Amino acid sequence: MNRLGLAIICCLLLVSNIASANPKKEKDNYTRAKNHWVDSVYNALNEEERIGQLFMVAAYSGGKNLNEEAITKLIKAHQIGGLIFMQGGPIRQAMMTNRYQHMAQVPLLLSMDAEWGLGMRLDSVRNFPRQMMLGATRDTSLVYKMGAAIAAQCKRIGVHIDFAPDVDVNNNAANPVINSRSFGENKNWVSLLAKAFMRGLQKYGIIACAKHFPGHGDTNTDSHKDLPLIPKSLAQLDTLELYPFRQLIAAGVKSVMVGHLEVPSLDTATHVPTSLSKNTVTGLLKDKMGFNGLIFTDALRMDAVVKYFPSGEADMRAFAAGNDVLLFSGDAPAGIARIKQALDTGAIPMTQLEASVKKILAAKYDAGLNSFKDIDTTNITNDLNAALDEVRTQTAREAITLVKDDNQVMNKLNDNMSVGYVGINATTTTPLFEGIKDKYTDAKANWLPKGSTTADYQKVLNSISRYDATIVAIHNLNFTPAGAYGLSDEALTFIQQAACKGNVMVVLLGNAYAMQYFCGAPSVMVTYEDDSLTELVMADVLTKKIKANGHLPVTACIDGRSVCPAPVIKKAEPLKEVPKDLVKTLYPVDAGVVDATALDKLDLFLQRCIIDGAFPGCRLLAARDGKVFFDKAFGHLMYDNPQMVDTNTLYDMASCTKMLATNISIMKLYEDGKIDLEKTLGDYLPMTHGTDKAGLKIKDVLLHQAGLKSWIPFYKETLNEKGKPKKALYRKKMSPEFNIPVAENLWLSSDYKDSIWSKILRSSLDNKGKSVYSDLDFLLLAKVVEQLTGKTIDKYADEQFYKPLGLAYTLYNPLSKFNLTRIAPTEMDFSFRQELVHGYVHDPCAAMLGGVAGHAGLFSTGHDAAVIMQMLLNKGSYGGKHYFKPETVALFTAYNSSLNHRGLGFDKPTPEFGEPGPTGDRVSAQAFGHQGFTGTCVWADPATGIVFIFLSNRVYPTADNAKINKLNVRTLAQDYIYESLGIPVNHSREQLYKTQTGTKK
Repeated sequence: MNRLGLAIICCLLLVSNIASANPKKEKDNYTRAKNHWVDSVYNALNEEERIGQLFMVAAYSGGKNLNEEAITKLIKAHQIGGLIFMQGGPIRQAMMTNRYQHMAQVPLLLSMDAEWGLGMRLDSVRNFPRQMMLGATRDTSLVYKMGAAIAAQCKRIGVHIDFAPDVDVNNNAANPVINSRSFGENKNWVSLLAKAFMRGLQKYGIIACAKHFPGHGDTNTDSHKDLPLIPKSLAQLDTLELYPFRQLIAAGVKSVMVGHLEVPSLDTATHVPTSLSKNTVTGLLKDKMGFNGLIFTDALRMDAVVKYFPSGEADMRAFAAGNDVLLFSGDAPAGIARIKQALDTGAIPMTQLEASVKKILAAKYDAGLNSFKDIDTTNITNDLNAALDEVRTQTAREAITLVKDDNQVMNKLNDNMSVGYVGINATTTTPLFEGIKDKYTDAKANWLPKGSTTADYQKVLNSISRYDATIVAIHNLNFTPAGAYGLSDEALTFIQQAACKGNVMVVLLGNAYAMQYFCGAPSVMVTYEDDSLTELVMADVLTKKIKANGHLPVTACIDGRSVCPAPVIKKAEPLKEVPKDLVKTLYPVDAGVVDATALDKLDLFLQRCIIDGAFPGCRLLAARDGKVFFDKAFGHLMYDNPQMVDTNTLYDMASCTKMLATNISIMKLYEDGKIDLEKTLGDYLPMTHGTDKAGLKIKDVLLHQAGLKSWIPFYKETLNEKGKPKKALYRKKMSPEFNIPVAENLWLSSDYKDSIWSKILRSSLDNKGKSVYSDLDFLLLAKVVEQLTGKTIDKYADEQFYKPLGLAYTLYNPLSKFNLTRIAPTEMDFSFRQELVHGYVHDPCAAMLGGVAGHAGLFSTGHDAAVIMQMLLNKGSYGGKHYFKPETVALFTAYNSSLNHRGLGFDKPTPEFGEPGPTGDRVSAQAFGHQGFTGTCVWADPATGIVFIFLSNRVYPTADNAKINKLNVRTLAQDYIYESLGIPVNHSREQLYKTQTGTKK
């Protein structure tokens, strides 16, 4: 027996003698035993054998690459540390595993690329779903279940490492190598689902591996064929690509695979892959991100490496960079020799070799390789397939996505309809068609296999009109983009033409990115994969047994190509009648949508804004003539929070409060004859007597031209020299003396409101004769409302408008009614409140007034804000009730000043074309609305009948984030809405301004 065998036996005897009588000592005992085994094995190896442990080479149990003889030689001659099993069969691989483990002096660490299970590599084993399909489920428990099932597969066949999950954020639709292997383009969902997959693997003893560090999602180059260039800054990488890796490292992933990518922001050396870059592997992954688990290279035989570095040299550079395991070496003996040379010359320190080898040996001990048992081949194939059907069926039920159904095919389908079925790339009947026939017994099928001629497609196209509804099912697609995912030019032309017919539902049985070839198709479903179980679930959806529950995890339509020809765009005509109440239209065309691709571009634009960090999430609602044709929520409440924004999320409306609370209250009092716009504050507000505020005309205050300061930072005087709230003025808990809720853990002195009003009344009128947008204007106007009605602005607005309009989600101080999960947070306020502002008004002055003020403090949802704007668009009527006379609305929403482009309390579009302003370029001069500091805006346009609502919390986590303005998010989004309705750019706003203000400007 050799020295290594004796060392292992001695160690095993030691382990057997360690008794864990006390459960509390079990972990310590295990660690001591592992360390002893690792040290014993390491000390028994010579230098070359230690280097051999770094290598994990490719082994094939079948096929043309069968290499049993070569593997045997590497094990015996070089003590290689492990194998990555590639193509073959389960029984053959199990038998080889037994032979290889018995001949190895140090047990072999075995791995596989099994992102969707062992079927990815082995014949006779079927596949679990790919990551894109899992991404559509947004179901972490299901993904955990699949991870656990793959762990059971690995255990059964003697594999210790699954090179999964892929945590690349695939935000490049042309990515040829990641693509459907990614959970999607949203970094948060990629992280959440990858963590669930990882935990499923590691819970049952299989090492998970996060790949491909630092992120392979945003490239259109396949690293198997060349070296992809990622020209992103470190800040961009940190925001997106590195985020999932950080999340998995924090969650305890045991290994990371470094990809072959050229990233100049990480390493300026030309053509040096990240896998060979010390700056990347050691500097970033180890030192900055603190990862101390196993680090694998991606396969070193890929062209991204061998094109620039010969075998042996690549292995040495990869190890010098900080990798522990050199995967799929092109020439392991040459690599061993080159690394030995570097160690002997001191180019690589011997301590690095010791650290890596001991890390590898520790992983072997954790995998149970200190006591190997032969793999039993009895019934192994059936065992490997045991959990597949359940997981595949459950995944399909949660993943199948109804992308859109503008044709309303799903609503129309019933037993009395004639249903047609077109099977593209299919030669005979399919499980999907058979499932449909069970419900729609007279369903007829046409088959268009690959190779069908233009005449074949035209014949089927002509027959579609015979049926009440037709399912165009696209089968047998490729997972990769090459060759249009396996669709011929004839097939693409047919799909594009068929989709335009009003009775067609396109069912894409494959990669969602293939939708890019028929963007704008009115009715589309996606299944992500095409297997018998998924097709049967799809049949259940089309026969209305279950609903489509999935969410698109990627954006397919990257260039907005349209399928169906749009009607001739006509200039929008003024409304001929008062619109009705808001209703959700089933058919966007009923609201006047003539270019649906503009809405697709809007969808993509907002998703990109979230990825670029303009805001964590947002809500956009658009209606025309009362018909809501676009209403979507995007993103999350916070960047690091998995909770998605939905259509009931409440947002801090910020300065939109001026219009949605104070201004409409002033309008009501004006209409009731209680306010004269030509009178002054002193006529209505006794508190102004004896101050220079008494003489300010109400009209000028509404127009922001009364001379008041823009704002006053009241909070600064309440902070000590260290910038913290003064103890004399604040408490962390409420009491009778401190009862003004400024934030969750901060209560202001009860009498401090008087100090605020005193400062306002004593403030100078520096801007007399000028137009200066001011919060103080509307603070005073709210006081006028309170003085005249005996009710604070929140109570008066609620009584006069919110309750009668049925607005259940519009209120001040929303925590009185809703919990935090319903409310978008605003800023991490380090300059004042020293905590996250969530559920409390963002504006410091409004907060110091108890959350209720005339300029800020209102919270609302997209729908509620739209109701108020629709009421104003309806000239003061809504739901059969009259709130204003038409002439009141007309007066307040017109241009009213030659000093600015404002209405009375409302903002208005910039009159001059090309000048920056608060609206898009297509908006008419009759429009009125407002923007809010927190990232909100609300607009109504009488000339076009459009209501436009955009809500976001762009100030999270900091109000310094100005990307919403740099990207022109609100105005561009508004332009996309107008573009979808065929409304051209407006070059003639100036004339109305001149007419209404009597100016020659």
